[in-house]
Amino acid sequence: MMESMRNAAKSWVAKLLIGLLAVSFGIWGIADVFRSRSTSALATVGSQDISAEEFNRAFQTYIQNLARQTGQSITPEQARSMGLDRAILNNLIQSAALDDEARRYKLGVSNDFLLKDLQRNEGLKNAQGAFDAERFKQILSQNGMTEAGYFANERRRLLRQALTETASGSAPVSLGLLEAQYRYENEQRDARYFVVSTQDSEVPAPTEDEIKAEYDAHPAAYTAPEYRAIAMMKVEPSDVAATITLTPEDLTAGYEKYKADYFTPETRTILQISFPSEAEAAAAKQKIAAGTDFLALAKERGFTEQDVTFADKTKADFIDPAIASAAFSLPEGAVSDPIKGSLSTVLLKAVKVTPEHQATLDEIKPKLEERLRLDQATDEIQSIYDAVEDARAAQTKFEDIASKANIPFQLIPVIDATGQDKDGKDVDLPHKAQVLQAAYASDVGVETDAISLDNGYVWYEAREVIPAALKPLEEVRDEAARAVTAQKVKALSEEKAKALVERARTGTSLDALAAEAKAKVETAEGLRRTESGDTFGPAAVQALFAVPDKGFAYAMEPDGRSARVMQSEPVLLPAFDAASADVRGIAEKMKPQLSDDILSAYLTALQTESGVTTNEQMWQAISGQQTN
Repeated sequence: MMESMRNAAKSWVAKLLIGLLAVSFGIWGIADVFRSRSTSALATVGSQDISAEEFNRAFQTYIQNLARQTGQSITPEQARSMGLDRAILNNLIQSAALDDEARRYKLGVSNDFLLKDLQRNEGLKNAQGAFDAERFKQILSQNGMTEAGYFANERRRLLRQALTETASGSAPVSLGLLEAQYRYENEQRDARYFVVSTQDSEVPAPTEDEIKAEYDAHPAAYTAPEYRAIAMMKVEPSDVAATITLTPEDLTAGYEKYKADYFTPETRTILQISFPSEAEAAAAKQKIAAGTDFLALAKERGFTEQDVTFADKTKADFIDPAIASAAFSLPEGAVSDPIKGSLSTVLLKAVKVTPEHQATLDEIKPKLEERLRLDQATDEIQSIYDAVEDARAAQTKFEDIASKANIPFQLIPVIDATGQDKDGKDVDLPHKAQVLQAAYASDVGVETDAISLDNGYVWYEAREVIPAALKPLEEVRDEAARAVTAQKVKALSEEKAKALVERARTGTSLDALAAEAKAKVETAEGLRRTESGDTFGPAAVQALFAVPDKGFAYAMEPDGRSARVMQSEPVLLPAFDAASADVRGIAEKMKPQLSDDILSAYLTALQTESGVTTNEQMWQAISGQQTN
């Protein structure tokens, strides 16, 4: 809707499309179009009612706009399963609370202000820069709105905006909070540590009861995913190109058409030294004429070879016309007289000259043939698409359609949503991600639209659906046994690490404990709470910063088989300077969060003060969910 207006007046469209709820569920949007008293309200906020009709219209509007924004349709059931209905109702309640607050304070926006704001809108001005009233009326008509409705919506929007911006404002970050956050982010610690491991042989072998318990406790781990059989055919220029035969006349015409694409302009490698005056440039030219090397002269003037070398440049690469003309008139190896450019005077030396070259038909024949075949193939794609669609409408099988149209057909008997077969091997198919997403969103017997590519199409259909199913225990016994062993190994490693930390805390040195565990003590420096890497993962960093200076801690390693025993080294607390760039940056990052927190608290307080009641029976009838 209003596609022609989207680029010219985004702010205007945003005001007219009041029903559009942003994905982040902003404060205004859904409720702007609706505000009527109802004898049977879905929800009441102070003196403001929210009717079931308002909610349903807002809900449908959001679903439609979401489909336009994402290009994917969504059913009301899917929206409800994602909690969008609850979020939309909350948005309506928040908007109503703001309206109620504006009413209590007797806030208003004058008609004169609204009119001037409308007339300033750049998207509604004509070629002479004046407000175009007819265009305004046309857009209102296209969206089923009246002038009175538009101005009422704008008045509510501006009042809500005034309330929320006043509440959240640009809240300053207190120095105490800023210093705490600065130290949290910048405190550094060193760590001495070693790793203690456990081998499978150190733990008892899994018993049948343990294997069965593991199998029963984690059915998802032993459930085969849903599999589908998918048939697909496709047409792209590369599929058609091989069937195209070119005549000598086609090649000649194609060469003339694309001849300029196979022209290589002259390039040169030029050395260039800049001088502040023509006199200095002339003196330098005399020194070069007397035997001084050009690059040696450049180094005398403080330039490196890289500074003065312009390698393999075309004439167009030189911005200054005078320098470009001189550079491309020099014989190879020659040095120019002083050239006065627009910004400086220069000396030039042509080091290497590569002449221009127009490739002949024979030189580019293989590439040109491929290009021309692809061109013709691209032109034929639409006719092939039409023929395939006609055949599909006649209920012709994919196999027969592909054979007649001479396009690739592929039947994938078994594939899961990630693209693997039952053995866990990747299945090769073109445009895999798109085909899988579409095929798993479809079903057997459902007629689907072709997937549109840049220059082609893919047709697909689900031939069979094999539902996800729990594998028999006998089939996954070894897998379950390995899981039980892994759990035992992890538990024993954690037990070892915990015991070592307790001994360290009672006086045994880290080095002695490492020697006992036959491990090597390592050192990590400059660790921060907010940073982790391959050497020190998030769990280890968190554990290290949870103990005081010289304290001991342990953390499980990512492999799940070993644990890290650590000692915190002296803590580095950087000095806090409220005027530093780092601190200012932290403050800027914290301001939006503080504003959001304040706004959230304000809206919650408004709803509490106004009083919110919801018709539970009506809500369940609409959504089938309990309100909280």
